[in-house]
Amino acid sequence: MGVGGSIGLAKPKRLRYHGRMHRQHKLPSAKISENRALPPAMQRRAAAALAVDIESAWAQCRVAVASGNKNLVKELHLRAKAHDAITDFAALRRVLDKSQRYFPTPSRIEPARISPVVVPVVPNSLEERLFRVARGYWSMPYSKGYGRRLRFVIMDEHHEALIGIIGLQSPSADLACRDQYLGMERDKKLAFVNNTLDAYTVGATPAYAPLLAGKLVAGYLCSPKIRQEYWSVYGNRRTTQLRKRIPQPLLAISTASAFGRSSIYNRLKFENRLLARPLGYTQGYGTVHLEEVYPRMVEWLQSIGKHVPAGFGNGPKVRWQNIMNTLVSLRLPMKFLEHGICRQVFLVDLVDNLLAVCNNADLPSPIAFDDCAWGDFWRERWCLPRAHRDPDWHEFPARTQLRDALTPHSVDP
Repeated sequence: MGVGGSIGLAKPKRLRYHGRMHRQHKLPSAKISENRALPPAMQRRAAAALAVDIESAWAQCRVAVASGNKNLVKELHLRAKAHDAITDFAALRRVLDKSQRYFPTPSRIEPARISPVVVPVVPNSLEERLFRVARGYWSMPYSKGYGRRLRFVIMDEHHEALIGIIGLQSPSADLACRDQYLGMERDKKLAFVNNTLDAYTVGATPAYAPLLAGKLVAGYLCSPKIRQEYWSVYGNRRTTQLRKRIPQPLLAISTASAFGRSSIYNRLKFENRLLARPLGYTQGYGTVHLEEVYPRMVEWLQSIGKHVPAGFGNGPKVRWQNIMNTLVSLRLPMKFLEHGICRQVFLVDLVDNLLAVCNNADLPSPIAFDDCAWGDFWRERWCLPRAHRDPDWHEFPARTQLRDALTPHSVDP
């Protein structure tokens, strides 16, 4: 790890966490741009203030995670979400107002008549608008992602309502527990990774969540419609850097929980098949705890000419690059990237012989999965028993919860 300390200054004093957000230091009022640097004295003060706030954000996160209280961890995500500059939450609330029929109150839903169907999302469609509204419900900050991307909505044909969503993107090239499970040589691993996707969003809308519809949506990661859409969109594409044809068919989908051990993916079985294989946990590194400070990191980097703007040619994960550049420029230790939230990782096999394909170059044998049969199984296995055990499930304030989620606000100090 790196050595602490900021530019020209002593190492920032450690801040004690008292369960409340420390008031952030403000950069000098001078406007910062790519072409206008701060005077040296102001630059040193800005560096000191930014370094202190980075350490403060990290310390608060570590205390919240160490407490074992998922609500405190969720609050960290909500703070980050409140500083999301990508999503226009006001626009999403307007879409919600116009699309209320697709987001019913639970009292409108008859559990025995739920009829799920997987629908691919295409640009500028109703499904895209519904996906964006539903995506705003979760506390995890939104990300545009990178590389290959596919989106799906799970619709209830009988009630003409949105059950849940699935968002897929190119996976990380390095994921320790996945790589250990596959046991592949490093020079062959990238070829496999390019033949998989990562699920960055999987979940049910608030009206259906009380009926354990999260499990329904998670199971649909095995849907043949996902593999068909992957072939349709990427069958003739080539990778951007190496100009190689994207391999077919889709072999697997990786995903990770939001808050540690997952209640949705664990023991998710259908027809004697384990749909989601637990592989282990992430090592607890990331940037979610630094999202509140990120806009000021950008200002700082612009002032010293080290900001990496988003766009073609600047590589993936521009946000990560800028945060790393900030820590290096301020001579702060890399431990500030360790938020400590160890997410449980799962792998969804889309072929019956995944390990043989990876290690012996066997021809892939796609799994058999029937969407309708899975929907029927979920209804009998989880949905109806939950409705029977909890007769008040339909009193959940789904619309209020959804609208509140689309009105992010930071917690006052």
